[in-house]
Amino acid sequence: MRIARCALLVSSLLAAACGGAQATPPAEPPVSEATAPAAPEPAKSAEPEEAPSEPPADKDSVPVAAEKAEPDPNATREVTYVVVPEGLKISVTGVRFTVSASAVQVASGWGVKLNVVASALDGKPHSLSSPKSGPLAFAGSVSRKGKSEAEPFGDDRTGDGELDLSGDEPSKFNRTWPAKGVRVLGAGDSLDLQVALWGLGSDKDSRRPVKKFCHVRMQVGNGKPRAIIEPPQGMAK
Repeated sequence: MRIARCALLVSSLLAAACGGAQATPPAEPPVSEATAPAAPEPAKSAEPEEAPSEPPADKDSVPVAAEKAEPDPNATREVTYVVVPEGLKISVTGVRFTVSASAVQVASGWGVKLNVVASALDGKPHSLSSPKSGPLAFAGSVSRKGKSEAEPFGDDRTGDGELDLSGDEPSKFNRTWPAKGVRVLGAGDSLDLQVALWGLGSDKDSRRPVKKFCHVRMQVGNGKPRAIIEPPQGMAK
């Protein structure tokens, strides 16, 4: 009887043990989104962010230098005048002109002859315009005896020659008034002659006139008249 009860007890225990092993463990409760741990944020650097650097300069780029200002071709030129026994010395842009005037007999009357010696003082080349009549340009008026109104005159340029000036040797040229076909000065007549240069510059392209070069006046009386040369009217003497 005891043996039967023991066997029955052992069988019950074995059955309980086998049944426990086969039981499915309860599933873990689902985790809701509200309670899910948040994803960790990326770490921030304690160093400040670098400022964006300027774009590198183009290796082929070359700074362009400012162009050298060209001299103004119309700039005012300084002209100086010195009265000397032989006439007038005129200095302009590195050239000195020694000018003299004298009365010359032309046919049955009188005229005026200008002689010029030009020297380059600055050692640089210079150029004078020299058309058919030469470097000197004439304009002015003649007052005739017995007439109330003066007779004006002026040159018409013909041709386009050139006279080079250098520091090696002075250049000489001259011109006589009146031109062929113009009435000469007679007794009681007077001349007011404005003299200019057709053009002066360092070369042909830079030449421009010297409008007020000198002034010559002469009045005919008895005997040989005297030609007076002086700075242009309005200039300090």
